[in-house]
Amino acid sequence: MEYRVRIQFASAIVVIALAVAASFVTSTYIAAGAYEGRNKYDHRQNQTITVKGSTRHRVRSDRAVWCIVVNGEGVDLQSAFEVLDSGVERVQEFLTQNGFPPNQVGLGAISTTTKYARDAKGNPTDEVTGYSLQRRFGIRTSDVDRVARTAGKVTQLLKEGVFVISQSPEYTYTELAPLKIELMAKASADARDRAEKIAVSTKCRLGELRDAHMGVLQITAPDSTDVSSYGIYDTYTIEKDVRAVVTATFGIEAS
Repeated sequence: MEYRVRIQFASAIVVIALAVAASFVTSTYIAAGAYEGRNKYDHRQNQTITVKGSTRHRVRSDRAVWCIVVNGEGVDLQSAFEVLDSGVERVQEFLTQNGFPPNQVGLGAISTTTKYARDAKGNPTDEVTGYSLQRRFGIRTSDVDRVARTAGKVTQLLKEGVFVISQSPEYTYTELAPLKIELMAKASADARDRAEKIAVSTKCRLGELRDAHMGVLQITAPDSTDVSSYGIYDTYTIEKDVRAVVTATFGIEAS
């Protein structure tokens, strides 16, 4: 009797141990399956595609800045000033004749340079040989075409003996802030279109936008291909191309 009871008790222990082991294996299998499923889901959710979209827009400058430097030289300050004063008066007359009102023309202070004789080695000495005086005209206007036309007539002053230096006019566009928003929208749409095509070609479905940022604007002469990581701002041409590039990241899912 005692022997049979011990056998039954041992058998019960074995059965319980097997049940616990089976339960552990089943739990482990379920947990592993759940982990694998979650990993597949997370992997699918974390798949992304990054593309660049761009757009180009032609603008016309609405602001011009133009500088004219008048020079007068003489062996003494008095004679140099007389030459300078005569040149300044003639340039003022020239600008008025070409349609620039006084409120668009600024006149800077006189700058003075003393000229010294040089020795045989080319080094300056203490001997004063003359003076050079300068005054700068600054023209600021929205009439960019008038500036372009008048800048081409400065040779007329040189022919008259007026010593002037005409700097290249700078043409700018003042409505870049609102334009930038418009360009970002168009470049983003172009990026989405590119991403859609790539997703379709790989038999995937394009998901939501994860991230987007726009690089610096490239403002160049018309049809230029110049690009700089710091951005370009052409001021030599009246018409300009404004190019924007958006880098966008989208989620993708298996279709």
